[in-house]
Amino acid sequence: MRMSIPPLKQQLRSVYLALPAAVLAIALVAPLLLFGNVYAAGQLTQRSVAITTAVPSASSTWTLSFQLGTAGQVQGIKIAACDTALGTCNSPGAVFASATYGSQSNWTGATNFAKDATGANDCTAGTATLCLNRTDTTSETAGGTAKTIVINSATNVAAANTTWFLRLTTYSTNTYTAGSIVDQGTVAASTSQTLTVNAAIQEVLVFCIGATAVNDATTSPGADCSAISGTAVDLGTLDSSIVSVTPVAVSSGGSNTNGVAMMRTNAVNGATVSYRAVQQTGTNHQGTLRVSGASCNVGNINTDQCIDAQGATQATFTAGTEKFGMTVAGTNCGAVTSYSCALASGTNNLKASTNYIGASAITFGNSSGFAWDESGTAQQIASSSTVVDNEALILKFAATPSITTPTGSYTAQSDFIAVATY
Repeated sequence: MRMSIPPLKQQLRSVYLALPAAVLAIALVAPLLLFGNVYAAGQLTQRSVAITTAVPSASSTWTLSFQLGTAGQVQGIKIAACDTALGTCNSPGAVFASATYGSQSNWTGATNFAKDATGANDCTAGTATLCLNRTDTTSETAGGTAKTIVINSATNVAAANTTWFLRLTTYSTNTYTAGSIVDQGTVAASTSQTLTVNAAIQEVLVFCIGATAVNDATTSPGADCSAISGTAVDLGTLDSSIVSVTPVAVSSGGSNTNGVAMMRTNAVNGATVSYRAVQQTGTNHQGTLRVSGASCNVGNINTDQCIDAQGATQATFTAGTEKFGMTVAGTNCGAVTSYSCALASGTNNLKASTNYIGASAITFGNSSGFAWDESGTAQQIASSSTVVDNEALILKFAATPSITTPTGSYTAQSDFIAVATY
């Protein structure tokens, strides 16, 4: 019996023809077996989250911004807070426990989203998930101006210098079903450690005494105390026919200078300026204009080498009636830069005390007279209730002798004291 065996070539051809159908069947089935529950989703682009504070555990406003990758209805948004951008979503903390919907912008649909707390589709599965939904079938456009969602009272994660991620999913329905996923995307935010900057401002008191040719309330006697110099003011040659008042011209034997006391302090409660008559050698009247070492008489005697001091009460002088004194002619604001200061408007902070106001509170001069306490007890001549920036007291000295006052070289000395209250 002869058997008919197809040639090998014919057998191979039959197998080859059968392969495409089998391969095609496998190719169609395999995706369903491997990825049967995966739905196509677009990508949110230009996405970010801005937080109003990065302090750990702080209540913050979070503004989500993104462009839609897919045109169509958006009726649901799910926001899941995770400790990683990919993979298993582990909660970084109760970031949405107190969160509320804030506002939205650039959405085509006019209906606002609202916080959904129904519990559907894991919307209340934890305090790290926030769902927003609305009923609005308007078709949103892809790309274009970024859309925003503002979330109020969100809570930053508790750890400092820590990043967390918000995984965003948009849905075409307001029930967040898996088949209605439209776009997805992730944004990141981070807490930061609070950086403390420390500084200190020390107490400031700069005070100086000197001589100046300035004889008004506006011409600067120097930018600050470093420019103040001189240790003496000369009244020149006294004559019983006149009252000599500084500045006395050089031609009359004077130094053509006044005294000056400049102060700078940041003492917010103010400061005071006082003088104390230095007690010289000799007897009686040791703190007035006198010949050092002279023996002077008790009382107002015009025949010794001590010129009578006016005393603590201010008065004008009469030529030939022996007197010596000092007054604050005015507060000079010429060196002030930190605030508005003018004697004429009364805006100077350092003001002369009663009995040492030369003319008036807002007038430069010496028409109100002079005073001088020779006892050696400190006498206040000016004060401020707040800070002082290089304001200067222009000090005028005056003297007149009696015709019976003996000749000699007369001197008065004083030291000035500044006290600041911080």
